[in-house]
Amino acid sequence: MYHDRMAMMGPAWRAVGLLAISGLLVLACSSSEATNKVVASGGQNAGGTSSGSTTAAQGGAGGSGGQVAQGGSAGAGGGACTPESCTAAGFVCSGGLCIEDCRLPGANPCAPPKVCDVGSDHPGKCMPPDDGCVISGPTIACGNLSCGPGTICDEGASQCYAALPCTKAVCKDGQCWGEDCPCQRPAAPCTPAPLGMPGQAATLNDPVFSRCGKLSSCDGAIFDLDFDQECNAFGVTMISGPDYLRKIDPQGTVSEYTGVTNLNMGEVATIQGDGGTFGGMGLANVVALTYICCASCGCIIQGQNANPQGVAMLDTMNNSLPMMIPSTTFTSGSGPFGKAVLDTGPYGLSWGLDKVLYVGNTESNGQYHALDLAMQTKTLVYQFGARVLASTPFDKLWMLVGLDGGDVYKTPVSGVVATPKLLVSLGQDITSIQRDPWSGRIYAALADKSVMSFAADGSDLKVFQMASEVGRIAFAPDGYLYYLMKVGFPSLAEIERWQLPTSL
Repeated sequence: MYHDRMAMMGPAWRAVGLLAISGLLVLACSSSEATNKVVASGGQNAGGTSSGSTTAAQGGAGGSGGQVAQGGSAGAGGGACTPESCTAAGFVCSGGLCIEDCRLPGANPCAPPKVCDVGSDHPGKCMPPDDGCVISGPTIACGNLSCGPGTICDEGASQCYAALPCTKAVCKDGQCWGEDCPCQRPAAPCTPAPLGMPGQAATLNDPVFSRCGKLSSCDGAIFDLDFDQECNAFGVTMISGPDYLRKIDPQGTVSEYTGVTNLNMGEVATIQGDGGTFGGMGLANVVALTYICCASCGCIIQGQNANPQGVAMLDTMNNSLPMMIPSTTFTSGSGPFGKAVLDTGPYGLSWGLDKVLYVGNTESNGQYHALDLAMQTKTLVYQFGARVLASTPFDKLWMLVGLDGGDVYKTPVSGVVATPKLLVSLGQDITSIQRDPWSGRIYAALADKSVMSFAADGSDLKVFQMASEVGRIAFAPDGYLYYLMKVGFPSLAEIERWQLPTSL
């Protein structure tokens, strides 16, 4: 039973060579099971005062005014003010008017314990940190700029960029803050095909998509699952005989693409964002996948120099899946699935928000490469000390990379000169990892059947779900986390899903 619980390849785009140092975003929300809490060290808020530990959600831009400030000067619409006469906490003299917007340069500091909120519910207000949905945090020096709440410093470019859940950064007179930071999950832009029951047609659990395809019977099923930004679902198979990339669109129509002879497929990845941010239009059918085979698995290969491991692409012009980045050696490990046929080949396939494709273990365990499918080349980003098991984009400058054993690193995208930073140790092999593009929380599926959740700084680690079988997770634009379980030959896969929190 299933329970509904509430990528065309052109030239590879290049990331700019920047050094990124993350600022600290502090979220503050009312208590509930859906609340995501981040504990932050104190620091100046956008109004210049020291903020302590808080929690929160977010909201869009917009200032407020119309109040008379302490000292008798007029608010918006009143008489002229001076900085000396506009003295109330959170107020600033701007354009001759005394207005309440603690985000602006020169604003009076919020009086502790209140903090300057940049969230959409009360932007620019001094708010108690635990009063509903509040986004605050320290202000970080960034070249000639100051990155305030809702922003992160990119030191290489001396620029501030938005930190989730904020979607843009706004700067004035060298001071920056986040805007468009919604407290509630935005409306879904699309909805995937229905989950359905096992065997139900035109659903994600239709055997034509998730299991034997058009065959009357088979051993095995899809081994990985991903969704593009138009809610098309893609799965790659591990079955006896030829393997396939399959697509099911929101209307339930299934398309199938045949792989290179009898090569198992390991992972599938679609582009998750554009221009350094999650989401975007026209990001459909941009699909990459891996071919995997263990050294003793008897895989059939084509061509004198062919190798049964590597990275392929969906060529929609020819409806084919050509090997673009072949591996010259076998790589393998002992996890996360505990089977030689599964724990082999390149792993950690993921598109960055720079539209560059990344993957681990192409030639040896621990390698993490940026790939150029058009030029059929790869560039080493970093050599880890353990086999790469999973990766996903964190933001425009960083990827998340999960290693054998459970360590998760923030790793710079190609072209950024920085050293990976250990974010969290999960203590279990990771099957897959995803970041919620709205809340910024990170979800990791582990070999012990748990799905863990933690904040962007690695704190607030907790169990999100316990599954009945080992599996892999995929985020869809409808705000659900999908779980593909019973994965790998000769299992018959099943898909379930869980609704992610809808408010911060």
